Amino acid sequence: AAMEPASLENLQVLYQSPDFIVVNKHWDIRIDSKMWYEKQTVQSQLRHRFPELADPGTYYGFRFCHQLDFSTSGALCVALNRPAAGKAYRCFKERLVTKAYLALVRGYVESSQMTLDFAIGRNTCEGKTHMMCTESTEGCENPKPSKTELTVLEYGLYDGDPVTKVLLQPLTGRTHQLRVHCSAVGHPIVGDFTYSLRADSAPYRMMLHAYLLRLPL
Repeated sequence: AAMEPASLENLQVLYQSPDFIVVNKHWDIRIDSKMWYEKQTVQSQLRHRFPELADPGTYYGFRFCHQLDFSTSGALCVALNRPAAGKAYRCFKERLVTKAYLALVRGYVESSQMTLDFAIGRNTCEGKTHMMCTESTEGCENPKPSKTELTVLEYGLYDGDPVTKVLLQPLTGRTHQLRVHCSAVGHPIVGDFTYSLRADSAPYRMMLHAYLLRLPL
């Protein structure tokens, strides 16, 4: 069910072949972790569900083809062997992968379509070193070109506040790109505690979901 938080048993598999598994990652769960106390991860869910597919030659047992933030849910591709991981890596490196996300953002986005084209770098300001930022932000280090296409799908309310449901298509793959770009145009993602500067804490999760993932293997 959509509202259920993650548990060891409730991993949802979207696609499976001899080379790949695509899972529907829950929100608020790490893909993997070396911390002894972090017992619930996608890696541990996979090992619980598919112990026979774990590769003892890797640290985590599974080869994750890409990353999703702790707070983001949705399609996550896992390679089951080294050649498959190599194929996926080349697809990502050559930008052949199609990705699209669904999000709820604060406020009503006026333009039906927008290209968000802000270079993104690491925030070096005290207390914000865990964050990324746009090039114009004070303390922005090593900004790199970043582009996201935004399409408005629907307008509505969340707990009485105006929100817009949008489709986000990242054309580059910077850390926290969608979250930073939405925040930069004044429409932060609902429930994004970090990029609302700890203000948006009421929603039960961040409303960002990896909706589509296509790899031309």
